[in-house]
Amino acid sequence: MGKRKNRVFIVIALIVLAAAGFAGSRLLGGVSVAEGYVHEEENRIIFAKVVIPYADQTRVEVVDNFVETQDSIPVLKSETYNYTGTMDGEKLTLQSQSGGAMEATVSAGELVFQSPLQEGGQVPAKLLASTPVQYQKQLETMTNRINEQAEVKKKEVAEKQAKEKERVEFAKKVEKTDRLAADLVENAQYLTDLQFPDEAAVYQSHVSELQGLLDEIKLYAGQPALQMTEYEVMKETAGAMKVLVDGMSSMNDSIQDKKKRMADITGVLETDLTDIKATWEEIKAKAPKPEVRQKAVDAAVKAAQEAIEQAKKRISSIEAERDTASQKADKLYGEANAFLSKVKPK
Repeated sequence: MGKRKNRVFIVIALIVLAAAGFAGSRLLGGVSVAEGYVHEEENRIIFAKVVIPYADQTRVEVVDNFVETQDSIPVLKSETYNYTGTMDGEKLTLQSQSGGAMEATVSAGELVFQSPLQEGGQVPAKLLASTPVQYQKQLETMTNRINEQAEVKKKEVAEKQAKEKERVEFAKKVEKTDRLAADLVENAQYLTDLQFPDEAAVYQSHVSELQGLLDEIKLYAGQPALQMTEYEVMKETAGAMKVLVDGMSSMNDSIQDKKKRMADITGVLETDLTDIKATWEEIKAKAPKPEVRQKAVDAAVKAAQEAIEQAKKRISSIEAERDTASQKADKLYGEANAFLSKVKPK
């Protein structure tokens, strides 16, 4: 009795094992077809499913999951392709969506393509039996792995971009320092070239001429008997002095124009001085040829500072000379008018 029970248990176990072996397949038209077929590579998983709603109408669905690189970062993509046709035993005769012909064989263990697929790129000829559940697990595993790789790569790319940005910004600051040094020297020369020699010469010559004309008026005024013609000469001489005085006043326009240009250049120099000092302080520890650049920066700063200081002195000097000359001119012209008011021609 005991041996008989054991034989029953063995038979039941074999039936269970056999049922498990066919759990992932279907019997269609006398042919066992798996729930799905899969091919897996390191960066690719292809899953295919054979659908047979009718004996003369078969559809094969292929899902292609593959990795592409975008800006050196791996990205998982998926495309689905459908093929339709007929099934004769294990033989499939199909057409792609674009109309291309394709043949394949199918069994419970594998799906084999006899000719390359028309869409989806290079699909391997043989896909092995699997299930949608198993495929989803494989796809999830690959997805997680690719996402992890992508995060690592994104970090690497971000670090590389940050370093490149830093390198470019540093190079720009080096170039900026060189440019500012050259600009300072050039603008310092422009400022130095703005002098007041013509204005100073006019003031000096006009005062000298006014003095000479006043001396002429004094000579006429000192005569005991001044003739009318001589008095008219004195008036004309005083008129000439008035022209000279007015001419000196007009020179102030020239001074103001130069002062404005000097102020504009000085403003540029002062801005560039602040900029070059701050920029050079940032980069001097790592700048190429630091000794050469330090000398160039120092020379440019010195030239600009000296030009600004000398410009201030020139302005102060010409304004003082203008004021002094104007006072003298007014005094000389006033004396001339005083003499005219005192004399009486015959």
